[in-house]
This record gives sequence, structure tokens and C-alpha cells, in this order.
Amino acid sequence: MFAESPLWKKIILFIFLLIFCTVTLTSLSMLISHVAGWNPNSIEDLKVKQLMCSSGMFILGPTLFVYLTKREPSGYFQLNLVDPRIIFLGILAFFTAYPFIAVATSWNEGMHMSEALQGVERWMRESEELMKVTTLRMLESNSIPQLTSNLIVIALIPAIGEELTFRGVIQQSLAKYLKNEHVAVWLAATLFSAIHLQFFGFFPRLLLGVLLGYIFLYGRSLIASIFCHFMNNAIIIIYAHVSDPETALASESSFNNLTHGTIATSVLLLVVTFFILMRIKYISDKNKGSDLKQ
Repeated sequence: MFAESPLWKKIILFIFLLIFCTVTLTSLSMLISHVAGWNPNSIEDLKVKQLMCSSGMFILGPTLFVYLTKREPSGYFQLNLVDPRIIFLGILAFFTAYPFIAVATSWNEGMHMSEALQGVERWMRESEELMKVTTLRMLESNSIPQLTSNLIVIALIPAIGEELTFRGVIQQSLAKYLKNEHVAVWLAATLFSAIHLQFFGFFPRLLLGVLLGYIFLYGRSLIASIFCHFMNNAIIIIYAHVSDPETALASESSFNNLTHGTIATSVLLLVVTFFILMRIKYISDKNKGSDLKQ
């Protein structure tokens, strides 16, 4: 229906669909909570709202957008099977990139605004603290069913939805219109970080988005970035289950003391991450060449 529409109309349609689907499914979650008799802001209520909000904004909205704007929507998301070696290397890249991301987190958390913007900084930190409290409540799990629900609501659905939106739609669309895949990766990652509304976690999440963007770009499959995104989320959730949520969040946060050795090691491992991504590209290119020959 909108395949030949100009870019500005597609952008308006995309934003409209995200808002419409989010409002619709969030309203449905409120109805479910009311029928179930849950107290507002109970853990069950929070999880259902999170599930429906993520599904509406990041799964249903982008899917409808693709089916309304692409002539061949079925293969657009590149949900094709991926070489297991690419999955393994993608997860390995997360481990090697983590120290540099932790350094970026320490630096980002230590940022301070000018005297004139102290009120804004205070508001931002208070907002992030409230979000952290909500996250800690949702991470609490004392049984396998609770752990399973956390893996679905906090790890799986956001991983699928955010990859569909930011890598599947935004990154691919930017690459098409800008004619530059690398700029598209960084711009999509910037939007990915900005939408979380956490200024003091903006840069580490930006780096995470860039890493996922290159795993998708070089792996040629959204399955690869979805799986790596899920594993990143799931590790924190499982750690929170076996220890406690506070410790789990602290473990992904930052280094307590930054030293020259820590920074040098993180940069060295970042170089290793680069070569891992190049290996992913090599495997993907080789597999593509084999498919073309067949």
C-alpha cells in the first residue's frame, strides 16, 4: 500500500504504527490486569505491561510497517538460518567487548553537567534510579517459573522486538537511503540507545547497539543478532536468580576503579572484537559464495 510513498510519509507511518500498537496492547494489558484482579504495580501487573508494551512497540508495529511498505515483506527481516559458528563468534564478541563497554559505563556514569544544568542532571539521575528500582523488582525470582517468565518478558521479547525494529527496519532503511552501511549501523545504534531514556547509560548502550548492528550486517541474519541480544539479557537474569538482582545489575555496570592497565586491556580486547567481527564477515561471505555456486 505504501511501497511507493516518499520517505517522509513512511517515517510518519512508522512512528504512528509504533504508538498505535503500543497504546493498543498496553490498554489490553490493563484490561487483563483488571480481570485478573492484580494490584496496580504488582509484579504480575508490571510483567504483563512490559510484555504487551514491548510486543506492541517493537514487534507488531515494525512487522505491520514492513508488510505495508515492502513489495516482498516475507524475506525483509532476514530471519534466515545462520551458521552456528557465527552465533558462537557473536557471543564471543560480547565477552571480548564487555571490558571496553564497562570502561565506557564508568566514564558515562561519572559525567556531570554544567552548573546551569544541575537541575536537569538531578532529574535525570532520579529518573534512572526509579527505573532501576522497577528493574530490580522485575528481576526478583525465587522459583523456576519466575525465572522462566523473566527470561521471556525481560530477555526474549525485548531481544526479538528491538532487533526487528533497530536492525531489521531502521538500520536496513538507513543503509538503503544513505548508501552507507556503517553510518546506518551507528545511527541505528544511537536511536537504540536514545529510546531507553538513560543519559548516564547512553554510551555503553550505544556501543552495544553498534556491536549488534555489525553482527547483523556481517552475519547477514537477524537470527544472529537476536540470539546474541537474548544471551546478553539472559546472563543478567540468570545471575540475578542465583545471586540477587542488585549484584547482577552491579556486575554489568562498570569498573569500580579505572586504571591505565584496565583501559589498555579493554582497548586490546576491543581490537580482538574487531577481528572476531571480521571472521564473522569472512564466514558469511564464504557461505554466500557457496550458495551462489549451487
